[in-house]
Amino acid sequence: MRVLLLGSFDLRDDDDQPIELAGARLRALVARLAFEAGREVSADTLTDAIWEDDAPSANALQALVSRVRKAIGADKVARGAAGYRLDVEPGDVDLVRFERLAEAGRRGGDLAALREAAGLWRGPALADLLDYRFAQNEAVRLERLRAETTRDRLALEVATGTDVLSELEPLAAAHSLDERWQALLMRALYTTGRPAEALDVYERTRERLADELGADPSSELADLHLQILRQSAAPAERPVRRSNLKSQLTSFVGREDDLAALVEAVEGARLVTVTGPGGAGKTRLATETAARIAATGSAPDGVWFVELASTTDGTDVAPAVLRAIGAREAGLLEPSARDAASRLEEYFADQNALIVLDNCEHQLDGVADLAARLLGACPGLRVIATSREAIAIGGERLYPIPPLAVSEEDPASSPAVRLFVERAVAVRPGFKLDAANTEAVVEICRRLDGLPLAVELAAARMRALDAAQIAARLDDRFALLAGSDRTAPARHRTLSAVIAWSWELLSDPERTLAMHMSVYPAGLALEAIDDLDALAGLVDKSLVDRDGERYRMLETIRSYAVARLEESGDAETVADAMAKHCIALAERSDLELRTAAQIAAVSRLTAEHGNLVTVIGRAVATADIGTGLQMLSALFWYWQLRGSYSEFRHWTEAVLAVPAEIPEHLQSAALILTGVAETARNGYLAGQDDIKEGIALGRDIAPDAPGRLLVSMGPAFLPDAPPADDRGLAGWELGTALLIEAAAGSQLQGLEGAAKADRAEAVFAGLGERWGLASALRVKAERLGWEGDLAGAEHAVAEAARLLDELGTLGDASEAYAELALWQARNGAADQAWRSLERGIALAEDVREPNSIAYARWFRAPVLFTLGRYDEVLEVLPGVEGALDGAINLGERMRVLSSSLKDLVVLARGEGRPEGIAGLEERHVVGAAVADLAMASRVSAAIALADGDAAAAARKLGFARAMLGIDDGRGYDAALRTEERTREALGDKAFQEEYNKGAALGRDDAVEVLLGRSKRH
Repeated sequence: MRVLLLGSFDLRDDDDQPIELAGARLRALVARLAFEAGREVSADTLTDAIWEDDAPSANALQALVSRVRKAIGADKVARGAAGYRLDVEPGDVDLVRFERLAEAGRRGGDLAALREAAGLWRGPALADLLDYRFAQNEAVRLERLRAETTRDRLALEVATGTDVLSELEPLAAAHSLDERWQALLMRALYTTGRPAEALDVYERTRERLADELGADPSSELADLHLQILRQSAAPAERPVRRSNLKSQLTSFVGREDDLAALVEAVEGARLVTVTGPGGAGKTRLATETAARIAATGSAPDGVWFVELASTTDGTDVAPAVLRAIGAREAGLLEPSARDAASRLEEYFADQNALIVLDNCEHQLDGVADLAARLLGACPGLRVIATSREAIAIGGERLYPIPPLAVSEEDPASSPAVRLFVERAVAVRPGFKLDAANTEAVVEICRRLDGLPLAVELAAARMRALDAAQIAARLDDRFALLAGSDRTAPARHRTLSAVIAWSWELLSDPERTLAMHMSVYPAGLALEAIDDLDALAGLVDKSLVDRDGERYRMLETIRSYAVARLEESGDAETVADAMAKHCIALAERSDLELRTAAQIAAVSRLTAEHGNLVTVIGRAVATADIGTGLQMLSALFWYWQLRGSYSEFRHWTEAVLAVPAEIPEHLQSAALILTGVAETARNGYLAGQDDIKEGIALGRDIAPDAPGRLLVSMGPAFLPDAPPADDRGLAGWELGTALLIEAAAGSQLQGLEGAAKADRAEAVFAGLGERWGLASALRVKAERLGWEGDLAGAEHAVAEAARLLDELGTLGDASEAYAELALWQARNGAADQAWRSLERGIALAEDVREPNSIAYARWFRAPVLFTLGRYDEVLEVLPGVEGALDGAINLGERMRVLSSSLKDLVVLARGEGRPEGIAGLEERHVVGAAVADLAMASRVSAAIALADGDAAAAARKLGFARAMLGIDDGRGYDAALRTEERTREALGDKAFQEEYNKGAALGRDDAVEVLLGRSKRH
C-alpha cells in the first residue's frame, strides 16, 4: 500500500489501484500515522491531531481506527502499547521518500535523486487536509524543504549546462530578496550566454535590498557580480575531483588507440581487467585511462590507484584500498566491529568512483573477494584491474594488452619505434631516427616483441652503445637462450632475455644493491641507500625508478632480482638486515608519533607500510615470534592513529598463533596485544583479563623497551583503569592517561571530571603532539562553556580544529569545526559559524565516516537555534537526530540534546506543547552525558515553570547543578530567564529549599527527574 500526501490525499493498494477512504477524519488519521510510517504514534498525539481542542469521548479514536481498518485492511493499522502503527514501509509514503531523496541528493550532489524527489510532487502538500493544524504545520515545513531542494537541484542543473531558465525565473521572482535565488539566476543567465541580463539581475537585487531592507548585497553576490564583469564566472561550483594519481615523469607513447578502447570498455563494464605478461605496460595503460576518466569528470567522487605488489596476503587488499583513499575504519580508540571491506562498502555506497587495482596477480583470491563484494554493494563504483591472469568473477571484461606494433613500411610512426626513440633521447640527447639507424631500431623492437619494458631497457643502453650494436648483442643473446625453457611463452622468454642481458652488464656494486632493494616491495628512501653511485647506475639503466622521494623496481624486474638473490645464497642475510632496518625505522617513527615530528612520522610509516608488513609476514612464516611482536609493538599506535583496526587484528592474531616460545621481555606485550585484539572483536570486557595481566607483568619494563607503549596504553582499553597519578607515568603516556580520564570524567562527572584536561593540555603542548593537544582542547572548550567563558571555549576548539586539520585526521577535524561553529554562533559571529560548519561537514563527507558526518550535520540545529531561526531548527532535526542512533557513546547523547532543542524551540516561540524530552526513552537518559542531562533538566525546569509548577522547576534547576557541578553557563536558555522567574514565583527561601532538594539527587535519579517515572531495573 502507498500513501500519497504531496498533493491531495491519495491511497493506493499493491496493484496501484485507488482505495476509497470517505471522511476527512479517516484521511487525517491515516496521514498522521503515515508521517511516522512503521512506528507507533501515541493515542494522545492522534487525538490531538484529529480533534485538536475539541477532545472527544475516550472511545472516539478507537471507533475511527475501526473504520479505517475496514477500508484498508485490519492488518494495516496495528495496535501498540500506547497507540497505533501504520504497517507500511516508510518508502511507501511519498513525503518520507521525498525527504530521503532530498537529503541524499543535497548531501552528495546527486542530481538524479533530486530529480526523482521533485517528481513526487502532484500539487501543494496535504492540499485537502489543511483544515487540520498538524497538516498545516507539516505542509509549511514540506513546502520550505521543497523550495530548498528545488534550488539545490537547479544549481546542479546549471552546473551541467542545462538551460533551466523557464523554471528558475518565476521562482527567483517569488524570492526576490533571497540572494541565493538571485545568484543562481545570475549563473544560469551567464551560462546560457546572457551576461548582460545576469548583471541586470544584480542591479535589481541591489536596489530592492536597499529600498526594502536598507542593506547591501552580500559579499558572495558582489563577488559573483565582479566575476561576471570580468567574464570569468564559473557556471557553478563543481565538485572537487579527488584522486591519488601521480603525474608521470615520462610521456605516454604508442598506446593511444588502446587508451581510447580501454576508456570505452570501462564505460561499458564495471570491472575491466587489463591482462598481459610482465613488462607489457598494463600499469601505465591503466593509469593513463584513469587519468583520462578523471579529466572528463565521469568519476566525480574520486579516482584511486591502489598498488598491490607490496601486499603480503589476501587480507591486506581491503586495507590497501583504505590507505590509498586516505580513509580509516573508525575514529581513534573508537570501538568498531567493522572490517576494512565493510568500511569500503560504506565509503563507496553512493559514490560514482573508479579504483585501479594494480598487480592483482599477487593476491588473486583477495582481489576477487573484495571486487565482488564492492561491485555488488556499490552500484556507482567501477574497477580497472591489472593482472597477468583474469580475476575470474562474474561481470568481468578482459582487455588483453597487445604488443606495441612495429611497422617496417612506416617505422617512424610505429608505436614501438616511437617509444624506443623517445627513451633513447633521454639518455643520449640529440639522437634521432635516420637512414643509418632505422633498420637497427626496427630490428630491436621486432626482436623484443614490442614489449614496452624490454624496449625501454634496450633504449637505456643507448648511453654506451649505438642501435646497431644493441641489435647485434640481442641477436647473440637470443641465440644463446634459444634452447632454454621452450615451454615458456615467447614474450616471457623475450623479456627474461633482455632483463638477463641488462643484469649481466651491471657492475658488482649495482647487482648487490639491486638484490638488496628487491626484498623491499615498497621501495626505499634515499637515506636508506648507502651506495649512491650504484643507485645512479641502476636508475640510468631503467632497472630502478624514482617514485617521488623513493626508489623502487618495477615488479617484473624485482621478481628477477629476487631470483638472483636466492641463487646467491645471501637471501637470508639480506632478509635479516631488512628486518633489522625496518624494526629500527618503525621504533624511531613510533617515538616521533608522540612528538612535534608526528606528521613526518605518519608519512614515513605509510610509505614504508609494504616493507614493514613484509617483515611481519616473514616472521610468521619463519616462526620468529620475537621479531613479529617487536614490529607489532612499534606499529600499534600508528595503526590506532590511522584507524587500521583490521590490519592490527589480522597481524596480531597471525603473530600470536606462531607456535614458538615468547621471549620474556615481550610477554607483557603479547598479553596486552591479545587482550586489545579481543576487545576490538568482542567489546571492552572481552580482553580485560589479558590486558590487566600484561600491565602487571610489564610494570617494571624499561622506558625504551619494546612494548613500553602497550603497557602505558593498556588501561585505555579497560573499563576500570586506575588513575594516571597512581601509575607513575610521565610525558606523552601521562598526557594520554590524563586525557582519557578527562574525556570520560567530563561525561560522567561534569566539571570535576573535566579538570584533568588542563594538565593533559600542558603535557601535550610541551611535546608538540597535535592529536593529544587537540583532544585536550576539545574537552577544555566544553568545560569553559559550562563555566560561561564562551570566548575561551571558541578559542580552544578553534585551535583544536586547526591542529587536527594539520595532522590529517579529517574525521576528528570535521567534528571540531562543527563544535567551533556553535561557539562562534553563541559569540555572535554568524558568518564565521556557517563557514566553520560548512568546512566541518565538507571534511566529514570527504572521508565519509558516518558518525562524523552525522555529528557535524547535527550541529546545524543548535547553530540555527542560537541564531533564532526556530522554524529551520525543526526542519533540520528530523533528518539528523536519528542518524547517530546506535553509535557507541553518541547515539543516546544526541537524542537527548535533540529533544531538548525541540522543547527549547517551543518555549522560545511561546506556542505549542513541549514533547521532546517527555518522548525520550529510558535508554537515552541512562546513556547520556551529565552535560546533556543538565541541559535537559534546565529545559524541563522551564517547561515546569510554564505549567505553573515553580517548585518542580527549582528542583530541576538544582538537579542540573548536581549533574554538571556548576550552573550551566552555555547560554542556550538565557532568554527564558528560568531561574530568575522561578525565584520570583517562590521567593528566595522556598526556591533555595526546592533547589537544594534537586541538588541532593544523583545520576540514578535522572530517569525519574526527566521522564517522571521510576527507573526500571
